[in-house]
Amino acid sequence: MKRTLFEYDKWEKVENSSTLFHSLKTIWRQRNFVDLTEELEENETDKNYQPFLRFSNNEIRANNYVGFIQTSNDLVEIYPKVFRNCPGKNKNDMLRHIFFWFNYCRKWKFPFSQAQLDRLPIDEFPELIINLIANQFLETVSNQPLTMYQPVEEAMQTPRGSINFKRYISNSLANGNFQNIECDYEPFLFDNKVNRVIKYCSRLLINQTKFAENLQILQEVVFILDEVEDILCNSYEVENILLNSFFDEYNKVLDSCKLVLNQQLYSSNTYDLSQWCLLFPMEYIFEDFVAGFLEQHFSKDWYVKYQKSDEYLATNNSGRKVFNMQHDIFLTSKHSGKQIIVDTKYKLRSTNYKDDPKRDIAQADLYQMTSYAFRRGCTNVLLLYPNLTDSINEPDVFDITSGFNKDDKITVTASEIPFWTEDNFDDKTLENKLYNTLKTQLDKLENESPNR
Repeated sequence: MKRTLFEYDKWEKVENSSTLFHSLKTIWRQRNFVDLTEELEENETDKNYQPFLRFSNNEIRANNYVGFIQTSNDLVEIYPKVFRNCPGKNKNDMLRHIFFWFNYCRKWKFPFSQAQLDRLPIDEFPELIINLIANQFLETVSNQPLTMYQPVEEAMQTPRGSINFKRYISNSLANGNFQNIECDYEPFLFDNKVNRVIKYCSRLLINQTKFAENLQILQEVVFILDEVEDILCNSYEVENILLNSFFDEYNKVLDSCKLVLNQQLYSSNTYDLSQWCLLFPMEYIFEDFVAGFLEQHFSKDWYVKYQKSDEYLATNNSGRKVFNMQHDIFLTSKHSGKQIIVDTKYKLRSTNYKDDPKRDIAQADLYQMTSYAFRRGCTNVLLLYPNLTDSINEPDVFDITSGFNKDDKITVTASEIPFWTEDNFDDKTLENKLYNTLKTQLDKLENESPNR
């Protein structure tokens, strides 16, 4: 079964919903693919919980996760909701948007570039990722073969390196093998832990891919690494590998290996990758993208603090600070000292939201941001929403006057930003449009007087 879904879109019929449901439960319980420790803590005790898809009888509906879910019988691709009202959007264009966003994300390591995607005709998300990984493996091991010092523990009759007396006593003396001296040494080997991880991941992907081109590339990688031992690897071992900055390409390869190894579920088959997914919550992607964009393009004029959480909203009667405040982004001008709380809202407001006096802004969001601004003594709050169309609406401004002093105001600006485009995607055009939109808004907030 192959299905293409959009976040929070219509229900789709499936034939084997129970099998897919149980696969998703297993994927969620392992949960190595996402680093969200606070994610849905109230559901931790629900053994039937999984946040990816909603099930009703023989129908499924996507939630807020974007990516793909591939099992032995099913392939479900989920794309962002910003594209669901664009029937002419092809998969390649949507994937190029996703790659563009990941280029600015810092929390999610996605080791591929827009240029790599531009030259590929593959329109299936999983096969596209496999193709990118396979080509990355092949180019790296072919152009820059890695030989490195590999720690070895071995019993030898002629000492080499350093003698491990603790192991010698327990393994050799205790068994009467006085001649076997336990040694620790580091020979310069092609058969090292990095190449072993690459070879193991290549074999995993060989069993997963259905495309002849991908299979050929991966088999070539395995052939080049023929002298490397076949051993079982896991993502924890990859985390502990440290490479010199000279081998930067191999660091990117190891990021790819983690993408693969984090998806391998427990199985009796060493090379089983029958259930594989890449799933990302779009609220965090939108937030991480905006923070990364601001840091890369505006850090010359602004201090950009991401997930700033050094203040508390209140103090209880025992004097303990409570209700930790965690802003999405906190900006401080390097010139004027002006501070701005930036909160990202991955929400598509209604097409006629300008007819609503509240501009389709959730009341709870406004309450939260007002309390944060009051506590920080910050008079400016910027709410950022993804655009509805290529025509960016003018920002909406709300003034919140203090009941203590009518001259004290908090200004909340709700603004659309060009997060995506209906036209054929061009990263430079979208990048420039987003930069100009944010610069105009930040310059305006910095230069206006505190009480306007």
